Amino acid sequence: MEKPRWQDWIRERDDPRIASTQPEALDDITVLDLSYKSFAGCYCSSLLAEFGAEVLRIEPPEGDFIRKCTPYGVLYKGEGLNYLSEGRNKFHITLNLEKPEAREMLKSLVAQADVLIETFRPGQMEAWGIGYETLKAINPRLIYASITLFGQFGPQSHSRMPGYDNVIQAMSGNQYDNGEMLPEGKTYDECPWAVPTKAGPWIGWIVAGTYMAVGILAALHWREQTGEGQALDVSAVEAYTSLEDWAAIWYQGAGVVSERFGNLSIGGWLYCFAPTRDGAVFLGGLRLEMWQAFADMLGKWDEWGAAEWKDLADFSTREEQLKWAERVFAETSQYTTEELVRMAVEYGQHGRLAPITPVVAPVCSPEATMRDPNWLDRGIFTPVQDPVYGEIIVAQAQYKLSETPIRTKWVCRPVGYDNEYIYLKYLGLGPRKLKKLKEAGII
Repeated sequence: MEKPRWQDWIRERDDPRIASTQPEALDDITVLDLSYKSFAGCYCSSLLAEFGAEVLRIEPPEGDFIRKCTPYGVLYKGEGLNYLSEGRNKFHITLNLEKPEAREMLKSLVAQADVLIETFRPGQMEAWGIGYETLKAINPRLIYASITLFGQFGPQSHSRMPGYDNVIQAMSGNQYDNGEMLPEGKTYDECPWAVPTKAGPWIGWIVAGTYMAVGILAALHWREQTGEGQALDVSAVEAYTSLEDWAAIWYQGAGVVSERFGNLSIGGWLYCFAPTRDGAVFLGGLRLEMWQAFADMLGKWDEWGAAEWKDLADFSTREEQLKWAERVFAETSQYTTEELVRMAVEYGQHGRLAPITPVVAPVCSPEATMRDPNWLDRGIFTPVQDPVYGEIIVAQAQYKLSETPIRTKWVCRPVGYDNEYIYLKYLGLGPRKLKKLKEAGII
């Protein structure tokens, strides 16, 4: 019997459309998500929920502030657009932790849980009598995951500064050297656009949530070996700071502070976005031969003396990059985005330096990305049929697993939607008791 091609074999096992027929990696794990006013906690529990963990999203009775963060204030059936993604696969219950009885109910849930995620200021959980030491006594196997702005200890750990994403970006050092540079001899009054630039998505929160999800998986593995739970502490600023690649080492070794360089990169040349006749492309040539191939692709091999180039470092200084960027942008502006992408692919097949390929990638709008045949084929934008919100497109199946694939079962739940189901399942509380708890402001 002929062996199937790898592409066919892996498609059959990875296709997200058949994910519901396969088991889930974390289907025996129960997660309590107490995160509040923190997209980091929501994102962390979303990752675990995608792997099949039963995530109980615990909000105050009025719902979490995160539900209302949305572009232009747009709400869909009462929900902000971001939460229609980050509520996915979670059961939503309410619990007013300001109330002593609610905290006792939480302890009962902790006794049956594997993981607790919280994002309150350091010391708040202890002040309520539900800190790690207390909960560990109830459940020694508990993995207690705290995500905060500055961490559980340190001089700023008790700062009153709000832990929002832009605070994370601003204090990490990362955004200082991102954005347009101030031209020499100019002032900020003359060039008000020459300021640090934030990342578009909530990347600071996302990085912290991702780091914590990985830490939780490691802690679950350790628990399998030892039977012991543990406390995890992620500072969102610290997590995002760790992405700053060379900045700390450069400063330590040479005392150089990494400064903004606009669209160009202090990490090397050629590495930037460039204008085209109908949009923009990304250009990458971080090896000398790739930079030469790019010049050759544009028909500038002789004019620019590419054959004589010896070291890419010669082009990486601020002055050289500015000079060459002006030349390169003048050339790319003569072509459409599609023409440049095609030229790069063809050069890698038939050019003078083939198979060396100059990297040229189109800058795609969200619409272009969502219509891209490759992503449609791989299923990341397959609509989810949500029982409450109807047909919703959210990014899903962003990584494939052949035996335990992730899947999006629903995108969101209204505040307290699962109170009856979850409180009956875990605490044995029926409708009459829940009605009394609601009247008392506990749920």
